[in-house]
Amino acid sequence: MPLFEGSQNTAVTGGNFIDQSINSNISVINGQTGIDILLEASNRDAAYDSSAREYDPRCCPGTREQHIEDIVYWAVPASGANVPLPLFWIKGPAGVGKSAIAQTCAERLKELGQLGATFFFSLNGRDKASEFIPTIAHQLSTEFPDYRDLIDYRIRRNRGILDKTMAVQFKALIIEPFRELEKAGKGIGKRIAIIVDGLDECDSVDAQCKIIELIAGAARDGATPFCWALFSRPEAHIAASFTHADVARVTCTTLLPISNDTNSDIELYLRNGFENILRRRDILINSQWPSDNDIQTLVKASNGLFIYAATALRIVGQAGPLEQALRAVCAAPSNHADNSPFAGLDAFYMVIMRRIPSDVLPTALLLCRLLCGDDAYAGGSQGGVILYSNELALSEIELRAVCSHLSAVLHIHLHSDSFDSTQFGDTNRPFQHANPAAIKELRIHILRRLGGSIYFYHKSFFDFLWDPTRSGTFCVRSSPMLNVYYKHSLKVLVKYEESYSFRGSELALAHGLPDSASSLSWPYTNELVNSVLKSCVYDWAFETCFNFGRFPEIERPLLRYFDRADFRKALRNDTMLYAGHSGFVNAIRWDCDGHSRVSRGTELFRVPRDRFRVSFDVVKFNAEIKRWKEYGIIRPYYPNFTSRFKSLVPEKLQGKFISGLYRLGHGPRSIFWYWEINFKDEYYREFRAADLAEGKRAYRDEQFDLWPKGSWR
Repeated sequence: MPLFEGSQNTAVTGGNFIDQSINSNISVINGQTGIDILLEASNRDAAYDSSAREYDPRCCPGTREQHIEDIVYWAVPASGANVPLPLFWIKGPAGVGKSAIAQTCAERLKELGQLGATFFFSLNGRDKASEFIPTIAHQLSTEFPDYRDLIDYRIRRNRGILDKTMAVQFKALIIEPFRELEKAGKGIGKRIAIIVDGLDECDSVDAQCKIIELIAGAARDGATPFCWALFSRPEAHIAASFTHADVARVTCTTLLPISNDTNSDIELYLRNGFENILRRRDILINSQWPSDNDIQTLVKASNGLFIYAATALRIVGQAGPLEQALRAVCAAPSNHADNSPFAGLDAFYMVIMRRIPSDVLPTALLLCRLLCGDDAYAGGSQGGVILYSNELALSEIELRAVCSHLSAVLHIHLHSDSFDSTQFGDTNRPFQHANPAAIKELRIHILRRLGGSIYFYHKSFFDFLWDPTRSGTFCVRSSPMLNVYYKHSLKVLVKYEESYSFRGSELALAHGLPDSASSLSWPYTNELVNSVLKSCVYDWAFETCFNFGRFPEIERPLLRYFDRADFRKALRNDTMLYAGHSGFVNAIRWDCDGHSRVSRGTELFRVPRDRFRVSFDVVKFNAEIKRWKEYGIIRPYYPNFTSRFKSLVPEKLQGKFISGLYRLGHGPRSIFWYWEINFKDEYYREFRAADLAEGKRAYRDEQFDLWPKGSWR
């Protein structure tokens, strides 16, 4: 029956409307169910059957059968057999085929009706620890209706659950609901598998260990009906977690080694792959191609690494003469004298990089640097294709051309974005006129998927680029590369800085610019999206220059140029872009991940205790402050700072911390920067503000004790 049918002269103001027409157990409040809210917090691309993983590896039929059978039997033991331990750690070095095995096991368990959920961590946008539990919970909700009803109710009552620590989320969204169902006689009644692949690619070492701890704790207590298969490299911290007594007693372990025992599987994989290449090109030949000798050369060179064979197939499968590419691939191993297991793979990667034309190589390396991110655990920034293209100042055609030279190691998936941008506001006006909360959602869409996705096929290529002993002149961390990257970021910064001007205290398009699209190398179709996109690129350029400027490798003349930047414009851009965030934004400063938020035109940042203890280097921080002072980028605001600024420092803490108040930049372009390091409570805090008095008020009134206790990115 329609709502208010037959009513007359009725006025309704505010209120929540509950629509139960679809499912009597799922309520809709303000247009969203609890499950909708959960979906927003999850990562849909992390599921084994997501469209984003359509081209990710799976086992070629007839290969890796023993490992697949072992894992499936562990998850679904034969009737009457002893119940296996609830955790299974499948470990192995890069390139041995862990992800392909995990994918194939997920598909088989789904066919058997024994798969609950999957999460495939990856540096290509699926590495957020904060998305792990919401993603698992959402997938489980699609499998078990009674569970779905329970967590829908919990999230509607307290959507703040999704901002809590992983431990709180795991208890509230996984353990407690299934215990409640069991008590009500609605338990699942069978062993259900959850597969987690690439745990070592999760964005935080602490989070990787925490995930193991939480899963093992639930397994020991028998709190859920799940068995968990975790695939990862045998990193030291992960191995230490699994060997802890409380974890080891509920875990079985297997090693996928680099071994010639896999040669027959690799040979079959190569033969099938070459047949597919010929089929895609519609080539029919009477003789065998490649020859048996070529196949055996590649099998021997693979040294047990499936990623070697996969990369060989992608190189040969590129557009161009097949035989010429095959000869280059077969010759690559003989050009590398290193006896390490990755020598052949590195030789392949060297072939790929050396084949890039000299006029394209600098841009290709910039793209690689951008995809690698800022540290070994970041593994790559998470940006949509259009965002990357604008950060590189490339048009769509130019980006495609660069990526074509990296197609053996780089996947680019372009699609016409069909999302409805009208939901965020008037598409003919810049985002400053739209609802800040709506702009938050638009910004996230731009950062993650606008225009498509782009990422490395395998983390081994990231490792290659990151390690100077493996990549040599192609290393993205070399001093020359850092300076090239910094110079490019400065160029983008200057361009975007000049495209804005102040109108009063507000940031607007500079005089003479018709719209935001005029500043972009690859614009979108309307002003609303373009204005947010432009703001994101400006934010990236400034933060890159600010953060990389601390590195001693950056040449002094470049830092002198950054000294002339308009810090006030950059801060105003930040506060506008993040105005819709009532909560916290993940941020990295001083090599630490922490939390940031905007309040009263002031940007606040904190490194919490857990990260402060592990990662915050006070000596290095002071050295970098000294270097910036020498270069004139920062200046103490006044000499007797401590006595004149005591109002920010509780009396009982004076003498137990160090702090500073500086001006970033010069004259009307400068802003105030205050920081403090508290040795007693173990934290770092800072604020940046154009107005010092307003910044002091925002900082003093901020309830830092209510900020998240743990770190997440």
